[in-house]
Amino acid sequence: MLSNPALVYTTPTGERLTFRYWWLICLTFPLSLFAQDYNIRTVAGFGTYGGDGGPSTAALVNPAAVIVDATGNLFLSDNVNFRIRKVDSSGTITTVIGKGYGTFSGDGGAASSATMSTAASLTVDAAGNLYFTDDTNLRIREVTAGGTVRTVAGNGKCGTVTAGMTATQSPLCDVESVAVDAQGRVFFGSMGQIWQIAANGTLTLVAGNGGTGNTGDSGPAISAQIGYAGSMAIDQSGNLYFSDLYNFVIREVTTDRIIHTLVTITDLNASTIALTVDTSGALFYATGTRNVFKLVQGGPAVAATVTSPNDATDVAIDRNGAFYLTSNVTQRLLKVSGINTSVIAGAYPFDVEPLPKPAASVHLQLSQVDGGLAVDSAGNIYFPELDGDLVQRIDKVTPSGTISAVSTPATLPNTTIPFTAGAIAISPAGSIYFGTFTQVYRAESNGSLTLIAGAPGFPANLGDGGPATAAKITKPTGLAFDQLGNLYIAEPFASRVRIVNPQGIITTFAGNGLAGYNGDNGPAANARLAAPVDVKADRNGNVYIADVSAAVVRKVATNGVITTVAGNGTHGFRGDGGPATQAELSGAAGIALDPSGNLFISDRSQAGGTFVATPDNNRIRMVNTSGTITTVLGGFSGYNGEGILSRFSGAGGPSSLAADGQGNIYMTEGDTERIRKLTPGAGSIPDRRRACCK
Repeated sequence: MLSNPALVYTTPTGERLTFRYWWLICLTFPLSLFAQDYNIRTVAGFGTYGGDGGPSTAALVNPAAVIVDATGNLFLSDNVNFRIRKVDSSGTITTVIGKGYGTFSGDGGAASSATMSTAASLTVDAAGNLYFTDDTNLRIREVTAGGTVRTVAGNGKCGTVTAGMTATQSPLCDVESVAVDAQGRVFFGSMGQIWQIAANGTLTLVAGNGGTGNTGDSGPAISAQIGYAGSMAIDQSGNLYFSDLYNFVIREVTTDRIIHTLVTITDLNASTIALTVDTSGALFYATGTRNVFKLVQGGPAVAATVTSPNDATDVAIDRNGAFYLTSNVTQRLLKVSGINTSVIAGAYPFDVEPLPKPAASVHLQLSQVDGGLAVDSAGNIYFPELDGDLVQRIDKVTPSGTISAVSTPATLPNTTIPFTAGAIAISPAGSIYFGTFTQVYRAESNGSLTLIAGAPGFPANLGDGGPATAAKITKPTGLAFDQLGNLYIAEPFASRVRIVNPQGIITTFAGNGLAGYNGDNGPAANARLAAPVDVKADRNGNVYIADVSAAVVRKVATNGVITTVAGNGTHGFRGDGGPATQAELSGAAGIALDPSGNLFISDRSQAGGTFVATPDNNRIRMVNTSGTITTVLGGFSGYNGEGILSRFSGAGGPSSLAADGQGNIYMTEGDTERIRKLTPGAGSIPDRRRACCK
């Protein structure tokens, strides 16, 4: 019988990652699977987490859900950081559970040592036990008042749920919400149904017949159709309220298990429905606007309003009638008492910080799905910085670690539109080019902008064969130069890649304007592209195109012929250690090419405002010059330290990629709000794996 020891890796921060069955990995995977080590470190941005043990008003949090217990302690899900945190009555913040990366571990032990994914919903019972949805781990879990964590429902797998199943052995394809009643009974929503965990640990159906819809009012709740059982609340009498985010209604299941619709949300500005009840049984709800509403005589009445620019995303109420609200806009936990709004937790600067300053001491506000990244020949890094929903500036990080803002005007030329920037490229001459809504500009050294491509407004004329400044450009999300000075522009919503030659003439380089995936081994201009979000050129003049919707990377050779070099057109994750053209990607969100010709892919399902309904692989994958694909970084979500090997590193939503002349790879991480650098290491795993497998 083969022994099965565990390979334990300790990060510089003291975290221990355990990998079992490593002998099986040695036997199963080719040695080329781990052909290159990369060391990873942050070069800009201090991230999204901090402040434990100190005042919550000085802490870094990104609150998603909030609940308050009977003694006034606040619990909030810090989803970007894969933690649940507690603010006690003295205002001190601590972490209850979570280590910063979205794995599953720790059941039966101390919650302080356990890991979790995200928690869309929290609740607490009268004894102080905390329940939460462990979303991507497909479980409902409990942290007892004594600090022990355990699973109360879900086995981590997706499957059909039936009444009578043991809750902890039941598959859950989705975990949407959790609530507890006055008797301590746990209820949760999953796949358009609401379940109760009975005293003997089995599941009892409360509402939803398994169909997706909005039917059954005034009848048995178990016969009704529910779209999406979102936020839940239970009053002292046992009446259960839940929000249906598919149908944008609030429904009630009374104690006799009859279902009713109470409120239909008609506000077009509403983005969510979060519920809470007070000790009298009054129902309150927030819809992602500035208001909290109270249900009065079957209709809404404004109960509280937060100050601008905050919004009310989730809501809880204490025994004194004060509201606690999470703000998605400003990433803060707020308290509203009467007409007064105060910040309870969150120290992010909402506006853009003044620069220059050390890059590691700046809170970056990066887009999670849209942005840009470029590195010049001197090793300076350029990327757009966000203010709310608009990009307000381009930042520059020097090799010495100082961050400053590139001088630009306040508005785009000949408009009143605030300066915005997305895709970024550095020309062979060292100039900065960037894309905005419908144009491409060059940033001049005197702070002015020069229009390079895209006529003002929304012209109907494509403009091929004429001046690029008179052509129609549709939301450029990727820019790149070749060594001859040709500028390539990725236009995902036009299903094209355009080229602007040094004389300023624009033509279509790849894609015929019809969304799709075909045309390999033929002229690139005749092929179909689905959503080309990024483009890069190698030293030989070959051009690579990342197509997030088709889940492929394509190559246009110098003779104009297009082929696929990574991905087989099927969304998924497989193929590491084999030919890249047979591998599955969730999507190609960004690409980079190192000087040796290795191709790096941000394997994600969203980029440039394009979303694909498929699981996000959240990885960086590499295709070497032999065409073999491997994972360089990721496999689990989050941030787990500095100076570690990238194969042990979590991924914080990598999107834009860039490479420098020394083979270093840079990436933006929108989830953890960092710019990170992967530096080729001297060691390689095959040598170690050969030793371990002898």
